[in-house]
Amino acid sequence: MYDTIIIGGGYGGLTCAVALAKAGQRVCVLEKGRVLGGAFQTFRRKGVTLDTGFHHIGGVASGEMMHPMMETFGLADLPWVRLDEQFLTVHADGEEYHLRCGYEKFAQTLGDRFPDDRKGIDELVATMREIAQNLYRTVELGSGYENRLMQVAAKGWIEERISNPRLRKLLCAQALTTELTPDLPLYSFTQSLNSFVQHTYRVAGGGETVIERLRQNIERLGGEIRTGCEVVAMSDNEEGQITEIRCADGSSYAAHNYIATMHPAVSVGIMPESKRMRSIYRRRITQMANSRGIFTVQLALNPDKVRYRNHIISILGSPDPWNADYSQGSDVKDLLIHFNVPQNESETNEITHTTGNFATNIDLLTPMDNSAVEQWADSHVGHRPDGYKAFKEQKARECIELAAKHIPELKENIAAVYTSTPLTYRDYTGTKDGSAYGIRKSASLFAGGMLSPTTPFKNLYLAGQSLMLHGMLGVGMTSLLVTNIIKNAGN
Repeated sequence: MYDTIIIGGGYGGLTCAVALAKAGQRVCVLEKGRVLGGAFQTFRRKGVTLDTGFHHIGGVASGEMMHPMMETFGLADLPWVRLDEQFLTVHADGEEYHLRCGYEKFAQTLGDRFPDDRKGIDELVATMREIAQNLYRTVELGSGYENRLMQVAAKGWIEERISNPRLRKLLCAQALTTELTPDLPLYSFTQSLNSFVQHTYRVAGGGETVIERLRQNIERLGGEIRTGCEVVAMSDNEEGQITEIRCADGSSYAAHNYIATMHPAVSVGIMPESKRMRSIYRRRITQMANSRGIFTVQLALNPDKVRYRNHIISILGSPDPWNADYSQGSDVKDLLIHFNVPQNESETNEITHTTGNFATNIDLLTPMDNSAVEQWADSHVGHRPDGYKAFKEQKARECIELAAKHIPELKENIAAVYTSTPLTYRDYTGTKDGSAYGIRKSASLFAGGMLSPTTPFKNLYLAGQSLMLHGMLGVGMTSLLVTNIIKNAGN
């Protein structure tokens, strides 16, 4: 019998496994697919490694907010590539802006362009500092820390303090794909911005580098990882404990504790019918609104033609990013452009990575509502109708046209184009409605829409991006929280 079984081999499941294995537990990760990683998966086309969901993170170096969790998970010494001090170039309303790393430089840059809003800028930076200082109190058991900013709407808070509408828009540039809604909690909004302002990083090899290191760490610590194991059911006992889980292939596994890292609606679907499992709990989880998805255009480039940019480019064309239209009939107006760390293939077919002068591939990302592809929801990868394919091609052309306005050499140097929609995310990661960031966070909900990792079953816990926050930061925090609960229960 294992100490803990983790269901799901994405970033959340693997980080939970590392944390518990380091504490001496015998852990096992069960992943339904043949490849680990979830949204961190990569794939190779025409000799180029392409990422699915990982692009950049912030604050991983010593002294920065994510560094302690990177140390815990064994990721601190990965080949991180720090972006330029001017980490984000923003194009909005015919103007170009450059956001700089470091709290003082960030505030100074914005204050110089918008002097009438210096007080509001300083208050935003002070709030970011406060969040960074209290980050790990949110996962420390018994700390008594109340995350009040999850019930404050970011849009309203900003509008009360920032008078210039262009500056309000500019502050949304980095968070473009992270589901900007009028009810987005201030904590969610500033937490994401916070880490990137400290410093922003890419990693050579993309998400695959992160996942491979986690796999190595789990196995080095004595843990097990099994792919092709889709968990379809659970059994419980009279004491309210899960006793075993069963997989689609007929195999079964038992442990003292279980962690489900899939979308909570999927996790609830495999929980046993039980007197402990009240219908109100199941209904609440399954009916919670999900964040929107992302349309991604991945471009493989002709060699030595497109200059590598060691920063992020954000294009804000919508009049109001908080209320933008991302339905099927909308034109692409907003775009994030990510340059991946350049790759070189050696004579031995090994991939090496550099920060050279030319890019090998870039990703173009724009938000997309699930409604945009809902008419094709019954189709699956490899069996899509022609209408869906035509829709993707049109959206890809719009993204490329918009990006080419700011990357002049782009259009004539595209070697291959690959696209993904919310349906792609749904099919590969199992996320409900193709949501890119799981359950939507809302300041009007209790605790901002955050979920407890505990469930009606004493030894079954939830983890993953739907619980607290999205991205490596939010998922890592949730992994620390749930593993702290399990470790504490064992004392």
